[in-house]
Amino acid sequence: MRVLVISTPVDTHFLPLLPLIRALADAGHEILVTGQPDVTRAAEAAGLAAVTFGDAFHPEDLRGGRRPAGMRPIEVFGRPDRQQIGGVAQVWRNHVPYFLPDYLDLAREWRPDLVLSEHMEFAGSIIGALLGIPNVQHRWGVNPTAPAMLNFVRLYQGPVCERLGLDHVPVPDLLLDPAPPSLADREAPAASPIRPVPHTGRGTPWAYRTPPGRRVAVALGGHTLELGGASLLRRVVDVLAGLGDIEAVVSAAPEHREAVGALPDGVTYTELTAPGLLFPGADLAIHHGGANSTLGAAALGVPQLVLPQLGDAFVAGDRIADAGAGITLDSAELQNDPGRLADAVRALLDEPTYRADAAAVRAEIDAMPSPAEVAVELEQLAVRREVRA
Repeated sequence: MRVLVISTPVDTHFLPLLPLIRALADAGHEILVTGQPDVTRAAEAAGLAAVTFGDAFHPEDLRGGRRPAGMRPIEVFGRPDRQQIGGVAQVWRNHVPYFLPDYLDLAREWRPDLVLSEHMEFAGSIIGALLGIPNVQHRWGVNPTAPAMLNFVRLYQGPVCERLGLDHVPVPDLLLDPAPPSLADREAPAASPIRPVPHTGRGTPWAYRTPPGRRVAVALGGHTLELGGASLLRRVVDVLAGLGDIEAVVSAAPEHREAVGALPDGVTYTELTAPGLLFPGADLAIHHGGANSTLGAAALGVPQLVLPQLGDAFVAGDRIADAGAGITLDSAELQNDPGRLADAVRALLDEPTYRADAAAVRAEIDAMPSPAEVAVELEQLAVRREVRA
């Protein structure tokens, strides 16, 4: 079976698909990834064949806006409401026409048996319908896109589909959701479960030197640091140092370290970014609420302190807190208060209920179908479509 993989041009949108892609490849299926350089670079780094169209998208331009220097988006705009968070779907609906002709030409030449896309890459369903092959969509993580917003997106896709000869706006044949029941968004359309697997990239897991109990992994994400987050990371580091008897590893690329400053004893920089390398062995994960970090920590049973800055990260923080698996500080005032940060870290390290609830979420994830099991389901889906044709 040939599988064409398409993603919106953000590497963190593509990475949640990797476990399923690898399962398909391990089963002998041929994989081809296409997209802009933001995605195809990540695909090639994972050893996958890729075809690139266009220039880099630079998603940070969407995230930052025009802000006073050194201020994070949350400090300027506050927490977005539900409609604003779901409205990101309109950005990716508008993006579809730019590369749909290129993707379609590639698909007609390569002749895939199935299209796999993440859930905001709406071109995948159109290509599947035009070629008469199944389209499978895979969510990033905790999905806050309500049915009303998706219906609005499809309404505005109508003219594009009509010009291509379709009499309807297609929907995916199968929608996959890596969020376990306790973290799944209540307003999201129903989907089939797939077990999230923490991304590891290429590297060796961080080796903690101290016994379990006070180990902390800090990964606020590269985009957070690019968007004025150095002061927040410095505040987190100082809080950890002030609590004492903590071993912490801090993920930050070298170009951001001067702004953050030298680290105190017991705190170490690393260039590792993958949750599957940073979070194993940790007693607490402090992160920005990205899908890979949230579900990576959840799959490992690690309590979480979520410091959201943008978009659906706020929803991820809410769901982690509601499940009892962590704490979210969802305003600039809370995040900028060293006392509130220290209280949250102490609670997450010292109160056993957080570890117990994080373990319960991990048990839910362990019970979800593995990527290998879902790969078999996709094989059967492709065969059934072929028989109908």
